[in-house]
Amino acid sequence: MLRRALAGCLALAAAGLVAAAGSAANADIKAPNARAGAIVDSYGAVIDGKNVIRSWRPSEGSYCVQIAPPIDTRDALILLTSRTEGRVPSIAYRFPSQQCDNHPNTVAVRVLSTAGKSANGGFDLLIP
Repeated sequence: MLRRALAGCLALAAAGLVAAAGSAANADIKAPNARAGAIVDSYGAVIDGKNVIRSWRPSEGSYCVQIAPPIDTRDALILLTSRTEGRVPSIAYRFPSQQCDNHPNTVAVRVLSTAGKSANGGFDLLIP
């Protein structure tokens, strides 16, 4: 049951996040079943998002995505998908994180190449 609900939520949210045009103000229309989501480019900028305050890249292969309250990143289910071929994003830390200067409610993401080295690469972040 949970798997089917998550799959449905992920499919709806992914469909909404694929369309990268438009402002964050109407992101709720494109991803109505997601609590938060972001399309982050390889430079660390948010291309589009919902309930995302900001994102940045503090160093090569390291990214920070700050989520708006009331969503708590410490206990949220967070899904990541690579937007760059040959790159593997993973959650490095949830708040607090030195990588993200301990900014509140921030997810630290690490992106690696298939060889296991830090590498820049865009990704989608989803909190269903």
